[in-house]
Amino acid sequence: MAGSSSLPIFSVEDVQQHNKEGDAWITHRGKVYDVSDFLERHPGGKDILLSYAGQDVTTLMTQEDIHEHTSFAYGWLGKYQIGRLKCNEDDKELDSTVRENLPMDGWQEERIDWNKGILSQVGKLGPDYLKWVHSPVDRPLRLFESDFVEFFSMTPWYIVPIIWIPAVLYLSYVSLQDLATGNGIENVHAYLLDSNTKILLAFCVIFMFGILLWSLIEYCLHRFLFHLINFVPADDPFWITIHFFLHGQHHKVPFDSGRLVFPPVAAFVVAVILYTIFISLFPMAIARSMFAGGLLGYVSYDMMHYYLHHGSPTPGSYLHQLKKYHVSHHFEDQQKGFGISSKLWDYPFGTFPEKLVKAA
Repeated sequence: MAGSSSLPIFSVEDVQQHNKEGDAWITHRGKVYDVSDFLERHPGGKDILLSYAGQDVTTLMTQEDIHEHTSFAYGWLGKYQIGRLKCNEDDKELDSTVRENLPMDGWQEERIDWNKGILSQVGKLGPDYLKWVHSPVDRPLRLFESDFVEFFSMTPWYIVPIIWIPAVLYLSYVSLQDLATGNGIENVHAYLLDSNTKILLAFCVIFMFGILLWSLIEYCLHRFLFHLINFVPADDPFWITIHFFLHGQHHKVPFDSGRLVFPPVAAFVVAVILYTIFISLFPMAIARSMFAGGLLGYVSYDMMHYYLHHGSPTPGSYLHQLKKYHVSHHFEDQQKGFGISSKLWDYPFGTFPEKLVKAA
């Protein structure tokens, strides 16, 4: 970027005119930023950014009780600078504030060629990988060299309900049929499921248990598989590559809307594994009913995860709390807060973010 002295100078009145969605400017430490394109990416949601559009956010960004920012935020902010703020004689020190005092976007990004597939490059980072992958950037990421493979590595959010909601409905129908015929539970069917009302009630109870079970599976997948780098040699190129493929990419580019939900092929593999486990452990009528609930739990998880990154929940709502919770996992402590759709399992497993505990 050109030196700040060569950028246009704007008055406070100029900045105040840009105060709506699609045209949002802010000022910080005497510099002017056009954050219109960042609204949807803002970890705190676009609403809070819009409420300060056309205003100065220097004080806001340092107030923990209002909206605390990590050091990464200042690096991202620098990308959107469009000019300097006109100041009077008493405020000349604002113009002399330089970006060199602010963190850059990411860490040691020059070691990676961002124009090529990154998956084949991350292994060379060795012991620096963990710090690099947990230094998020606001830029596009290419995972594979092959355009064909790269296409299937990215998934729009709406693909998930299009594919999996029909599967949930079909499994629910089949499960009700299983319960009605006593598939696998013949010994108790005649005594406990002797009416349509009891069959429907049994299905609902097992279905809901499946949703609860999914929340535990979600927690375990996130903590023990997606963050497997915590349990294997963190400087080994093989494990670095596996971690980046599974989840590290998401921590590196948390604003990439195409990498926030499971690609269908990966989701299908996990679904087949879980379905096989369910039918091997439980009678068919129970297994399918439980799996249908778990599958809806998965859809809810993926949709919620997307919304937590790109949505603006109402302040004080449950989703707003979850968004703060997930933002804490990404930008403050990646070893805590593994629940996405629920905080439930972080409590008994001792991984609830300490900072949020103190704030409660």
